[in-house]
Formats: sequence, structure tokens, C-alpha cells
Amino acid sequence: MTPDALLFDLDGLLIDTERFSKLAFDGAAEEFKIGDHTDMFLSLVGTNEETHRLRLTKALEHLVDVEAFRANWIERFHQLLEEDTISVLPGVLEVLSHARDAKIKCAVATSSGTDAAAQKIADAGIAEFFLTVTCGDQVENSKPFPEIYLKAGASIDADMSRSIGLEDSENGVKAAHAAGLSVIQIPNLVQPSAELLTIGHTVCQDMFEVVSLLQDDKLLAG
Repeated sequence: MTPDALLFDLDGLLIDTERFSKLAFDGAAEEFKIGDHTDMFLSLVGTNEETHRLRLTKALEHLVDVEAFRANWIERFHQLLEEDTISVLPGVLEVLSHARDAKIKCAVATSSGTDAAAQKIADAGIAEFFLTVTCGDQVENSKPFPEIYLKAGASIDADMSRSIGLEDSENGVKAAHAAGLSVIQIPNLVQPSAELLTIGHTVCQDMFEVVSLLQDDKLLAG
């Protein structure tokens, strides 16, 4: 069965930015001498700015001035983006082109803020493929809550029972699943945990695998 819609995360799924975020985080951690907090960093992936700030504060307030640390991290991240071109990840253009040709509706559901998301999508040259972009500052409850996917789906009148959420992070997979979507995960910084795999979603190594599944109509029962 051909999907009614594809709802995409952005960072780490469509565009290659998560590695910059991790490099910037590690640089800030080294400068502030707080040690290795990789697990905490990974828990932030896929969350919006408010949740991001709350979790960071809870984890690091006993070690560092959190706002100073966060400002340093963000500055480093933007510097890295300025030094390199934001590129789409392998297979992304193929998936988006297939969806366009097959008349499958596409939207973005990203935890990034509205202005930042618009800039990233424009810089990556993929804005033309999406009907709408729903962002983390447009919802109250961040991923792993389903609100952002429900809002993104409603924005394009998607039949959620016949639509697919595509994600790289654990928080995102949980959000898309809770919204009633079939879910495809293309892991970026970390592979799915055994607990996450109990959801029963599809895990692909890259977007090229997604293209093959879409072409073969193997993603939805029907």
C-alpha cells in the first residue's frame, strides 16, 4: 500500500548536523572541564529547546554555569556550520524525489526552532519537497510525546494510520509511534536499544533502503 504521507525529522535524518552538535558539545565540555557526558547528550537528541534546557540544567547545574555552557555549545555549533556546508544524508534526495513522483505528501516534524529549521532546510536545498514544517517551538510537549507529529499530520491532512514517521533518535521514534504512525528509524549517532526495538518499528541503515521499501510497497500492510 502506498503511504498517504511521510513525516520526517530533520537533524540527523535529512541533514548531517548531529555530528556537528556532538563535536560542539564535546568542545564545550572540554573547555568547562566537566568530563564525558555523552549519555546525557544523546538523551537531548530529538527534544525541543525547553526540554533541552531543563534536562541540561538538571544534569549539569552542580558542575557548571549551565547557561554559559549552553551558550558556548551553541556558539561552537554555529561556527562549525559556517565552516562547512549543510549536506543532505545519503539517499534523502532519492526518497524525497520518489515521494514527489508517487504523490505522497511530505512534511517535517523537527524539534529545532522555527527560524533555525527554515534556515537549515533552505541551506540544504530541500524546501521544495515539503508541504509544511512543524517545529519544536510550536508545541508544548517535546518528543518523545506525540504532539509534534499529530500537529504535523494535521497540517497536511494526513491519514495517520496510512502514514510513516521517519526518525533517527529514540525520542523521535517514540513520538512517531505514539502518534499512530508506522515508524522507520535510520540511526545516526547511536543504534536503537533493545527496549526501543520492542516497539516493532522498521530499522534501516540508510535512506536508500527506504527507497527500496517504498518502491516495493513493503512499508504498510493493506
